[in-house]
Order: sequence, then C-alpha cells, then structure tokens
Amino acid sequence: MRVVLVGGGKVGSYLARELDEGGHVVTVIEASPEHAEEISEESRVLVIEGDGTDVGLLTSADVHRADRFVAVTGLDEVNLVACQLALTLGAGQVLARLNNPLNRPTFDALDIPVVAVTDLIGELISREFEVDAFRQVALLGRGQIAVFEVDIPTDFKARTVSDARMPAGSLLVTVVSGGEVTVPTSATTIRPGDRVTVVSGIELEGEVQLALGYPRRRR
Repeated sequence: MRVVLVGGGKVGSYLARELDEGGHVVTVIEASPEHAEEISEESRVLVIEGDGTDVGLLTSADVHRADRFVAVTGLDEVNLVACQLALTLGAGQVLARLNNPLNRPTFDALDIPVVAVTDLIGELISREFEVDAFRQVALLGRGQIAVFEVDIPTDFKARTVSDARMPAGSLLVTVVSGGEVTVPTSATTIRPGDRVTVVSGIELEGEVQLALGYPRRRR
C-alpha cells in the first residue's frame, strides 16, 4: 500500500512511523526543514521537504500512485487544497485532518472526507492493513460507514446468513462462491473460501469480524 502524508508534525510523524513499521510505502511531505530532518532520522520513509500544495512537488512525490493521500497539517486550508490537488492528480482516496469544526461545511461541500480526532486518523488508515483477508475498500458518510471485503476463513463452519448473527447496523450485500456472485438472503449459506462484502459502521468492525470467523481485531 502506498501512502502520501502531507504534514510531518506530531500527527504526521507518528503515522509515518506506524505505517512504515507495518511494511507500507510511505512518503511524507513536510514544509519545515527541522521536522523533515527529524522524520528522516527516526524512520525509513521518504521525506520531501516542501509545500504540500505545490503541484510540481506533489507530482514528483508520485501522488498519482498513492492508494491513500492524507493531509494532517495544523492548517485546514492547506489540508483542503492538498486533498483537492491529490484527487485531481489521481490519488486513490484522500483524508484530511480537521482542526476547526467550523470549517467542516467547506470540506463537505467539496466531498473531502475529514476526521477531527487524531487517533481516529490512524484508526481509519490502519484498518486496511491489519488483516489481508479482511479489507476495508471504501469509507462513506464522512468516514462513519465502511465497506469491507472479507475472505471467509477455511476453519469457518458453514452457516446461513441468518445464523451468522451479523451485528445490528451491518449489512451483507454480496457473496462470491465458486466464482458466482449473488445478493444474499437470510437463507444464503456462507462457506469457507467464500468472499463477502459487508457495509457497516466503522465501530462495528470487531463484531463483523467475529460473525465471519475472525478473532476481534486487537487495539
């Protein structure tokens, strides 16, 4: 997974280290020479010193190849513009740190997803990386709803959708079994090796994992 982070302060440097330790390709764009140097010394990530709203710099950072572009500076205007430019340049998904709640309508109007709590930024990013067979493929509703693609484990005991006891607030929308895609009903059987797609609130991920044969994700 390729991630480009704009902002190398406390939030950006923490995320850079966490993602780097997880084995992901991380590039950090940081305007402060001091912060850029600190990140270079403390991690193995690529650090580019400069303005995260500079189109030329974003291009040189291969933003078009990024699966996730995250702007976490302390300035909402920088995060907003950086995310807009990243989308224009072809980044897969963007996420912005929201510093002032009064600016949320502006981000919403431009369809830029935001999170206002530092810890939640790391949570939303890391969810995609922790279990290869349990993948978050999209975020909806300003990051409150997630779409998960799940490979049912081999030790899963076959059962119907109704017997799987999916948590309230989640919906199993497709089942791929033997190469055939179906829209499940309560009577559809889920078997080991199937691939299913689930829509749920992000806070229900642990319950969804348990229902589909995975241990609850460690926090």
